[in-house]
Amino acid sequence: MKKILYCFNVMVLLSACNQKTEKIESNNTATTINQTNFSGMYNYEQNGSTVTLQLTVNGNKASGNLLYTLKEKDRNSGTFVGEIKDEILLADYTFSSEGILSVRQVSFKLTNASAIEGYGEVEEINGKMVFKDPANLEFGTGLVLTKK
Repeated sequence: MKKILYCFNVMVLLSACNQKTEKIESNNTATTINQTNFSGMYNYEQNGSTVTLQLTVNGNKASGNLLYTLKEKDRNSGTFVGEIKDEILLADYTFSSEGILSVRQVSFKLTNASAIEGYGEVEEINGKMVFKDPANLEFGTGLVLTKK
C-alpha cells in the first residue's frame, strides 16, 4: 500500500511540474506574439503633411525607417534602432535633413492599429538630442500614424 501511495505522490508532483512549465512557455509565446504584431507600416497624411514609419520588431528590439514630410518644414528621412517596453518604442533616429546628418530620440506608443508619437522636454548630450525624462513623455497630443 505504501508503494502505491508513493507512486501516486510522485505522479502528482510530476504532473504539477509539467503544468507549470507549459504555463510559462505559453506566457512567453504570448509576449513574443504581442510584440511581433507591432511590425508593419504606419502612416500619417493630413493637411499636406506625411509621416511614414516602417517598423520591424524582433523580441523587444526594434528597427526601421522613418520619413517626415511636414508642410512648410524641411523633409527628413532616416533609420532608427531602439527597444519596445510596455508598448512604448524608444529609439535613436539617425536622419538627414538639408544634407546634414543628425541623431535624436523618437518615441511612439504602439497599438495593433496605430503608433502615436510621444513628446517631451529634450536636451543635447554628446551631439544627440535626447528626452530629459523618457518615462514622462506625452502621447495625447502627438501625431497618430495608422497601421496599414
